[in-house]
Amino acid sequence: MQQSCLNCPSMREAMRLWLEGQKYRQENDDFKYTDEYIFHTQGVAFASRAIAGNIKGLDSNVAYICGLLHDYGKKYNEKKIGRFHGLIGYKELQSLGWERPARVCLTHTFPEKKILLEDYPSYPKQDLIEAQSILDNIIFDEYDRIVQFADRLFEGLSMVPFEVRAEAIGQRYNLSSDIVKKLVETGNALKAELDKLCGNDVYEILGLK
Repeated sequence: MQQSCLNCPSMREAMRLWLEGQKYRQENDDFKYTDEYIFHTQGVAFASRAIAGNIKGLDSNVAYICGLLHDYGKKYNEKKIGRFHGLIGYKELQSLGWERPARVCLTHTFPEKKILLEDYPSYPKQDLIEAQSILDNIIFDEYDRIVQFADRLFEGLSMVPFEVRAEAIGQRYNLSSDIVKKLVETGNALKAELDKLCGNDVYEILGLK
């Protein structure tokens, strides 16, 4: 895979953006899951850093920043505004010049670049079509893959195997068994790819095994 560290904020700036997102959520919406949002984004950040630390040539701090900001678009209530958080986060971070985490806002949802609209019934069709047009011009690299995988390991306030997360997502969004099965297959493929890059079982690296 191509290794690229595009424009990325400093750790201090990334933390400022992350805290800014939390503050916005708390002040502008009646979110019930702020603690879960904090745990999830921090968890994905820590897991991403741990995995990247086992892959030659990667910057574990860049992986941490990408993990921390991957859900930046969720500072808004996407259900209320009828938008897809990945596209929102991509556009906002791009406008700030932070191309590296911006693309992860988008790529973390789509480990397969071809978006099948029926697989994402909770996201607006027009946003998915626009997301596809952007993905067509992106070559996934290790940072994209790491966050795609790490994002699938957190459910509620726990780090869990991706099979558990897939079942929970299926129940939460009333997804078909075929879509849940596809989520598990995608997780298996990502894990196999990262196991090979790390030269170790990523579950062992993360203490899940």
